[in-house]
Amino acid sequence: MARSALLALSVATVCTLAPPVASAFVAQVAQTEVTKTDKQRYALAESLRLGSEGRTDARAAFGQMHRLADSGYGRAQARLAYYHLKGIGTEVDQEAAARWYRAAIEGGRESARASYAKLLMAMEQPAAALEQLDLAAAQGIERAQVLRAAYHYQNRFGAASDPAFGREELTRFAKAGDLNSMRIVLAAMQAGARFDVDAEQLLQRMVDVARTDTGKTGGRAAESLLRLWRGNRDADVMALRAEMVAHESLRGRARAEDQLYLARDSARTSAQERAFRTTARDIVKATDPADFQRAFVVVARLDKNAYVYVLQEELKARGYETGPATGVFNTKTLQAVTQFCKDAEMQSVCRLGPLRGQVIKAVIAALAEMPPTT
Repeated sequence: MARSALLALSVATVCTLAPPVASAFVAQVAQTEVTKTDKQRYALAESLRLGSEGRTDARAAFGQMHRLADSGYGRAQARLAYYHLKGIGTEVDQEAAARWYRAAIEGGRESARASYAKLLMAMEQPAAALEQLDLAAAQGIERAQVLRAAYHYQNRFGAASDPAFGREELTRFAKAGDLNSMRIVLAAMQAGARFDVDAEQLLQRMVDVARTDTGKTGGRAAESLLRLWRGNRDADVMALRAEMVAHESLRGRARAEDQLYLARDSARTSAQERAFRTTARDIVKATDPADFQRAFVVVARLDKNAYVYVLQEELKARGYETGPATGVFNTKTLQAVTQFCKDAEMQSVCRLGPLRGQVIKAVIAALAEMPPTT
């Protein structure tokens, strides 16, 4: 295909798939197609996924990443596998994800073996997962070495598991400062396991990293600490949790989740528990579109009344009449949910009951696909 024809096709595709953000990206698409800089094209796809000015366009991101993966760019192939795995711009498809991980690996991207191994574990193929991790570990890929150690320690490989090896490796990596290993070891020690490490020293090292590193590493340390401290209402720990939630490089998803956990753990009285409903609404509303679904699911997990309250607000923002938001699943709310399910063509799922876990997740997913109108 001639370059001009390819450029016209690419621009038309973005305009078709992404009306809200196309005007902001058409020039970038043209530039990246002309120069054929893989790094630029990859960055564009991720920008479409993450959004521009608060708006996301997963379908356009998927199209861009797919074209780049088709060209043989290994990084895009591995990322496209992730898109398939998470349903970003397409249906969730584990088999397609596996194919693209294999393509990336066959093209020389050894680091994709760790992600492929995680997928194989989810597909209940532990032997194949162990094979991939062994191959990656032999190449010195630390992420694979840590993941392999964790799976061995947790007996995830079945009869092939070697918990003693896993414990030894996790201890080695934790002492060397690997954040994932430190988190796994500390979580295991919280549950009563014994490791040859000083838990307080590990925690302090993670706090120091979070406080001194304003980049991604510090953000990862803050996220690990927040996971470890969820549910801990000690006054000093609560103060540290508030500090970690404010870390400038904390991922948006983690920030929203742990703001919710922190707010819920801060509620000590009935009045504060009721106030959590409006706090949850504000956190969900302020969450980036890409993280909206996860944050809303956490609300449902923490407090069903808060979930109903936020649901009433979100339905109302999309033109469905629920009456005043009360947190009580009343007749008007049921009617609104019923109509929403009908409009979203998911009545078969909704018939299971509006407060069933499966239905809650389906309703939240459909809400995430429908931008508010008010």
